[in-house]
Amino acid sequence: MCGFVGTVRLDGRPVERASLLRMRDALRHRGPDDAGVYVHGNVGLGHQRLSIQDLSPAGHQPMTNEDGSLWLVFNGEIYNYVELAADLRRRGHQFRSRTDSEVILHMYEDEGERCVDHFDGMFAFAIWDSRRQVLFGARDRTGIKPFNYYLGQDRFICASEIKTILADPSVPREANPPYFAEYIFAGSSNAGRTPFKGILELAPGHTLTLTGRQLEINQYWDVQYNYNRSRSLSRTVDELRDLLDQSIRVHCRSDASLGCHLSGGLDSSGIVAHAARYREPLKTFTIRFEGQAFDETPYAKIVSRAFATEYIEASPQMGELSALLPKLIWHMDMPLAGDTGFAYYAASRLAAQHVKVSLTGHGGDELFGGYPAQLQAAFGSQVSGSHAQANGGSASWVQRLGRLWRRQGVRGLVDRLQNRLKPASNQFEKLWIDLHTGVMPQNSVLNPAFLRSLAGYSPIDDYLRPLRAVSDAETLDRCLYHDLKSYLPGLLHAEDRMSMAFSLESRVPLLDHHIIEFLATVPPSQKLPRLEPKALLCDAIGPLLPAEIMQRKTKVNFATPIREWVQTDLPPLARAVLLSPRCLDRGVLDPDELRSKTTRPGQLWIGLNIELWHRIFIDNDLIEVEQKAEVESVREMKRPTTNGRSVMTVTPK
Repeated sequence: MCGFVGTVRLDGRPVERASLLRMRDALRHRGPDDAGVYVHGNVGLGHQRLSIQDLSPAGHQPMTNEDGSLWLVFNGEIYNYVELAADLRRRGHQFRSRTDSEVILHMYEDEGERCVDHFDGMFAFAIWDSRRQVLFGARDRTGIKPFNYYLGQDRFICASEIKTILADPSVPREANPPYFAEYIFAGSSNAGRTPFKGILELAPGHTLTLTGRQLEINQYWDVQYNYNRSRSLSRTVDELRDLLDQSIRVHCRSDASLGCHLSGGLDSSGIVAHAARYREPLKTFTIRFEGQAFDETPYAKIVSRAFATEYIEASPQMGELSALLPKLIWHMDMPLAGDTGFAYYAASRLAAQHVKVSLTGHGGDELFGGYPAQLQAAFGSQVSGSHAQANGGSASWVQRLGRLWRRQGVRGLVDRLQNRLKPASNQFEKLWIDLHTGVMPQNSVLNPAFLRSLAGYSPIDDYLRPLRAVSDAETLDRCLYHDLKSYLPGLLHAEDRMSMAFSLESRVPLLDHHIIEFLATVPPSQKLPRLEPKALLCDAIGPLLPAEIMQRKTKVNFATPIREWVQTDLPPLARAVLLSPRCLDRGVLDPDELRSKTTRPGQLWIGLNIELWHRIFIDNDLIEVEQKAEVESVREMKRPTTNGRSVMTVTPK
C-alpha cells in the first residue's frame, strides 16, 4: 500500500523537481516508510512507500527494470506475485527483490498492456515506457485502489489522491456542479466525475495510455453472466468454499504484521475463520460506538474465542465526529455521503496501533445478496434480517414463494418472478431508485443559481447505467451488478482513505475477481437458496463458524450513532458554519433553506459537508482541518486506555 504521482509535460518542457516533490509529499500519510522520485526531461514520477512485501530497500520506488527503459510507481498488492515470479523466472527474467512491484515490471515487458490480465489483487499503477514514449496506467477490477487524473493544456497528472494533483499550482481549483447533483442524489458519482472540474477518476477494470497528447481509455475486465444450471447446489457450495479459502490464504501474504477487522457478522467472522489457519497468532479489531442501540461486541468475542485471536476493542466517543469532520473530508477529497467515513476511520485508527495490514469483509452484501432492497427489487417484496429472518408480511411472502418453489421448481419460480418484472422495467427502475437514493438536486439545499449551472443535468441516467448495462442477466444479478459498480466503490473509497490516514493497508478478500466471476455462473436460485439473504455464503462458511453466529436473527451494517449525532452534536456546528457570511455568499447553498428552522438534519449534514469541502479545497483553507482535528501519528500513538477516549479489552486465549 502506497501513494504515487506521475506527471508528463505535454509541451515538452522539463518537469520541475520541486513541484514533483510537493505533490509526492502530499501523500506521505499513505506511505511513511520510504520516498522516491524519478525525473527525466518532461516526465516525473513520485512515490511514498508503505513497506509490506520485502521490507528491504530493494522495494524502493520508482522502480526500474534492468536496462532502465521502464519506470514504475505502484499502489496496492498483487497477491499471486509468488506464482507469477516463478513463471517469469522460467521465462528468463531475473529479480533483484522479492516484491510484487518487480513482477509488474517484468510482466509488462513480456505482455505489454495485457499484463493486467495476469494480476490477482488490488492495484493502481503507472509505468513510463521510455522506448515507446508512453505512460501506461491501470486500476484493479473492482476499484479497490484509487486512480485519479488530470489532462490539461500543457500537462498530464495522475495520482492516488486528488489533493496530490491540486498540489500543482497550475491545476485549477474549481467545483464540478454535476458531481454535487450526483452526491445529493446517490452519495457518489457513477460517471467517473470528482468534485473538481477537470479531474477524473479512472474507472475500475480500465487502463489508460498517454501517447503524446492523446489519452486512450480501455476497459480490460467486466462481469460476464453465463449461468451454469446443470451444476448442483452442493457442488456450487464446495467450489465457492475452495475459492474463499484460496483468496483469504493469499490475502494473508505479508512480510508485515497482519490482523482482521471483526464485527461479529457473517462476512468478517468467515474471514477470521479462514485467516486463523494461515496467520498465528491473529489479532482482531472491534469497534463499539457509545450510544449505539445494538451492541455487536458479544458476537465478536464469541468469534475471537473460537479462533483464539487476540481481541482488541475500542469505543469512540460521540463528540469526536464534530471535531474530526473537516479532517475526514480532507482525507476523502470529497464530502462524506454518510457515517461510513467515521466508522472506517475509528476502526483503522485502532488496527493501525497494532498491525500494518488488516483484512475486512467488504463485498459480502454486494456479491451475495445481503441487502433487503436487492430482494425487494428482484422479487417484489422485502426480506429483512441477516440470514433467514423475515418480519410480518415478509414471512408469509417467503412461505408463498416456498410453496411455488416446491410446485414449479427452481426454473418455474425464477421464470414467474422474471415475467412479473420484465414488462414493467420502468417500474423496476423507479423502485430501485426509491430504495437507494436520496432527493433530486432541485429538492435539496442547493442554491437556485447553482442549480441553473447544471444546465438541466439529471443524475438519473448516469445512476441507472450499470443497471441497464446487464439487461440480459436475471433481475437479481442486475441488482447485484449495480451495487458492485455503483454503491460499493463509495465504500471502498472511504475504506482506502480512512485506512491510509493511518498508513494501514486494508485488504478485501471477498472481492477477489475469481469469486466474482464464479458467482456470475451461479443462477439466482442458487445464490439465494431458501430465499435467504447471503444464503450461499452461509452454506459455504457456516460449518466453520460458531452456532451463535449462524443463528443470529439481527445484524446491522457497520454503523455509527450518526442519527443521534446529527440531531444533537452537529446542529450547533452546522448552524455556525452554514449561517456564516462566507457560506451564505458563496452561492452554492440556498440561504433561505439554511435559515429555515425546519431544515431536516439530513439536509444540514449534506450542506455542512458541501460547505466544509469548499472551504478546504476551493478556498484552500486548511485551517479548517488543522484547528478542528489533528490526526495522530501512528508511530506516536499509545495503546488505548480507559481514559474516556477508548477502551481496549484483550480476551484470554
